[in-house]
Amino acid sequence: MNGCAPSLRVFVAVVAALVLGLAREARAEDAERAVYLYTMGPSNELPSRFGHSLLCVREAGHDTPEHGRCYDYGVPGREDLTATVWEAVRETPSFVPVAIEEVVVYKFFKDQGRQIERQRLPMTAAQVDKLVSSIEAEIRDKRAYAYHPYWANCATKIRDHIDDATDGRLRPGPSDIPKGTFREYMEEGHSGHLDFLTAMALFVGEGNDRSPTPWEAMMLPFILRDGVAERFSVPPEKLEERLAVVLPTSRAIGRFAVFALAFLLFVAVRVAARRNKLRVGLVIAGGVLGAIAIAIALTSALVKWPEISHNWALVLVLPTDLALPWLKGKRLALYLKARLGMAGVFVVLEIANVVHQPMLPLAALVALPMAGILSALKERERAADPAAAPAAASASSGPRAA
Repeated sequence: MNGCAPSLRVFVAVVAALVLGLAREARAEDAERAVYLYTMGPSNELPSRFGHSLLCVREAGHDTPEHGRCYDYGVPGREDLTATVWEAVRETPSFVPVAIEEVVVYKFFKDQGRQIERQRLPMTAAQVDKLVSSIEAEIRDKRAYAYHPYWANCATKIRDHIDDATDGRLRPGPSDIPKGTFREYMEEGHSGHLDFLTAMALFVGEGNDRSPTPWEAMMLPFILRDGVAERFSVPPEKLEERLAVVLPTSRAIGRFAVFALAFLLFVAVRVAARRNKLRVGLVIAGGVLGAIAIAIALTSALVKWPEISHNWALVLVLPTDLALPWLKGKRLALYLKARLGMAGVFVVLEIANVVHQPMLPLAALVALPMAGILSALKERERAADPAAAPAAASASSGPRAA
C-alpha cells in the first residue's frame, strides 16, 4: 500500500498537468486574433509622399508585435522605379501583396523618421478569419494588381478587405473629408515639387477635376485612418512623431511655372523682333510649343489611365506650332489669330464651368507668344508702309491736341 503511494501522486500530477495544458490551449483557441491598421506618415520621396497603410494580424493569445504578421500592398514587382511607373500607366499588374513580420515593419518606418499611428479593429473571430484567409490566398497565389493612384494602391486594397470582412461597415467612410478634387488631392501630396506639379499642369486631364466620395477619398492613408476611426470607434494611437522638418510649400507652383514659361516665350519673341530677328523668335516659340504638344500627345496615347489620356490640352496645344518659322505674311497672321481665338475659347469654357480642367495656364502658354508675334508683325507692317506711319502719328497726336 505504501509502495503504491508515490506512483499515485505522480499519476495525479501528470493528469493535472495535462488538464491545465488543455485548458491553456482552449483559452488560446478561444482568444481572438488582434487586427491593427498602421498608418505611416509621408516622406519626401516620390513613392511615399502620401503616406502608407499596412494591416497587421497578431497570433491568438499573443497580442504583441513579436507575434504580428503584416500585409503590405504597396510593393512593386521590381526595384526599378522607371519600369514600375511604366507598368502602372500601361495597367500591367505588377504590384504584389507580401507578408512581413510586424517588428521588421515597425523598425523600417521608424528608422525613416516617419510618423506611425496604429488602430486596433474590433472584429469577431469569424471576421478575422475571413480577412486573413482572403489576403493569405492573394499572397499564396501571388496575385499581382495594376497600380493606380486613385483606384488601386496600398490603402484601397486594405480598405476593400476590411470592408468585405466586416460586411460593409467601412463603406460610408468618414463623414468629413478634405474639400477638393482628385487633382487637388494629388497636388497637395506633391506640394513644393516643381517638376511633378508642372508635369501635372500639362499632362493631367479632365477626369481629375471632380470631388471624390468619402469611399473614394480613402485612397489616401490618412483618410482611411479617419474612416476606420469613425466607423469602428477606434481613434488612432500615435506611436512615433515625424522627425523631418516640414516647411511651408505651394501646390500651385506647377501652374505658375507654365505661366512663367509663357511669359518667357513672349519676351523671347519681342526681343528677337526688336533685333530684327523675328524668325529666331518664331523658331523658339514654335519649337517649344510644338515639342510640348508632341509630348502631351505621346503621353495621352501611351498612358491608359483616362485621367491622363482625356486631356483638353490635346485640342489647345498643337504640334502645328512647329510650322511657325515657315509661315509668312497673311498666312502667319491668320494662323496667329486662330490660335489666339482658340485660347480665348478655352478661357471662356473654363470660366463658364463647361471645361473643368484648369486651362488658364495652358491658354496663356499659347496666347502670350502668339500675341507677341502678332504685335511684332503689325510693327513691321507699319515700319514698311511710309504712308501708314504719318497717319498713325497724326491719329495718336489728335487727342493730345484736342
